[in-house]
Amino acid sequence: MRFAHPEILWLLLALPVLALAGWISASRKRHALRRFAGGPEALQRFTGDISSHRRAAKALLLQLALLASLLAAARPQWGASVEAVRQAGVDVVVLMDTSLSMAAEDLAPSRLEFARGEIDTLLDALTGDRVALITFAGLPSLACPLTVDHGAVRLFLDAVEPEVVQVPGTALAEAIELGIGAFGDADASGADRSRVMVLFSDGEDHEGGMDRVLAKLEKAGVIVHAIGVGTTRGAPIPVAGGSDGAGRFKKDAAGRLVTTRLNEAVLQQLALETGGHYYAATAAAREVDELIQTIGRMAASEFGATLRTRYRERYQIPLSIALAALIAEALLGDPRRRSVTS
Repeated sequence: MRFAHPEILWLLLALPVLALAGWISASRKRHALRRFAGGPEALQRFTGDISSHRRAAKALLLQLALLASLLAAARPQWGASVEAVRQAGVDVVVLMDTSLSMAAEDLAPSRLEFARGEIDTLLDALTGDRVALITFAGLPSLACPLTVDHGAVRLFLDAVEPEVVQVPGTALAEAIELGIGAFGDADASGADRSRVMVLFSDGEDHEGGMDRVLAKLEKAGVIVHAIGVGTTRGAPIPVAGGSDGAGRFKKDAAGRLVTTRLNEAVLQQLALETGGHYYAATAAAREVDELIQTIGRMAASEFGATLRTRYRERYQIPLSIALAALIAEALLGDPRRRSVTS
C-alpha cells in the first residue's frame, strides 16, 4: 500500500492531542456545573439522565470520522497496473551561434544573451517535444542531445560563456551536419516532417558548404527556421580589456575598428530551400512567438513510449467509514435534558 499524499499523515499526530483537549474541557465543565448546582444531587436535577457512555461513544465516533477523513485525504492506493504511454512530439535541434561576433551589443544586452533569452522562451513552449542544443563557432559541439528534459537543455544553455566564443570563424555547415546526425536515422523519403532545426545566428563569416548541407537536409526531411540575431547597421565587437581593465573593441590589422553586421542572405537561403521561415530578431522578440506558433502547427510524430504504473485509488474505503461514523454520531442524538421544576 502507498499514499499519494503521505505528508497528510503527519496530521494524525494531532488526534491524541485533540482527544486529550476534549477530555480536559469536558472535565472542567462538569466541575463547574457541580459548583454551580451545589452538589451532585442538585446537578442531577439540571442535567437529567445524561449517559456518560453515550458521551464517550459520540466522542469516539467523531475521532474515528476525523481519522478516516485524514486517511482518505492522503489517498491510499494499492493494486497496480502497468501501461505504455505513447510519446509524440516534434524533434527540435537548436543551433546557437557562439562566434566572437555574437558578443556585439546592437541587440541588448548582446547578441549572444539575446539569443539565449529567445531559446529559453522557446523551451517553455515546446512541452512534450524533444530538444537538442548545438553551439558552434570555429567548431560545432553537441552541447545536449535530443531530450524531453528541457531543464537539462537549460543547464547547457546557461553554461555558454564568453570564453567559448573566442574561436574565429563560423562553421555553420558543419553545425548543420552535426544537427542532422542529432536527429538519428531520418526517413529516406523525407516524408517525416516532425524534424525541425532552429538556427540563431548573425550569419557572418560562414565558411561555405551550403549546397552540400541543403541536399542532406532535404534527404533527412528537416525544416530549418532561422532567426537573424543582430542589425544591418552593425556594432563593434567587444573583446577582453587591456591591462588597466578598460573595455575595448576588436580592430583589424590596420588598427581600424571592426564592425559586425547581420548577414541575412545565407539564413534566408537555408529557410527558403527547406520550407522554413526566416525571422529578423527585434527588441520586442515577437519573432519567437511566431516561431512557436509555426512549430506548434507541425504534425507530431511518435518517438517512443514509457511504462507508467497506475495505482488503484482506495480513498473510498476510509471516506465511507468517516461518513458512517458521522451518521452514527448524529443518530445518537444530544444527551437528554430534563426541564427543571420548582
